[in-house]
Amino acid sequence: MTDPTRLALVVDDDARSRELLQQLLRLDGYEVRAVDGGQAALALLEDEVPDVAVIDLRMPGMDGLELCRKIRGLAPASCDVPLVVLTGMDDEDARHAALDAGADDVLVKPVTRAVLYEHLRRARAAAVAGGRDGHR
Repeated sequence: MTDPTRLALVVDDDARSRELLQQLLRLDGYEVRAVDGGQAALALLEDEVPDVAVIDLRMPGMDGLELCRKIRGLAPASCDVPLVVLTGMDDEDARHAALDAGADDVLVKPVTRAVLYEHLRRARAAAVAGGRDGHR
């Protein structure tokens, strides 16, 4: 019996970052939906519930913190999605802000395949530990 396809959502305003993340996630067996901002991500979540979302912290308009808060406020299926926030800043304030906004884990750019996979594993484990694994 094969595992069902896992779905990942990538939210990043930078096209090169989106493409890199899509490639890395596909190598790990994910089907990927990639969007360039928070509003597009929220629209997608109306129709699909991903297994994990990777969200850039700094985006014009709705930033990653606001998007995390909005996702956590959605209907139960979508609000349970494990969230990994990407940041170019390796500082504790950014990490705490992301976690306070509802992220399960924070990943500092640049992203490598091994580090991304480890953060996805941790985010999914945090979601299960927090009782937010009911959507799949």
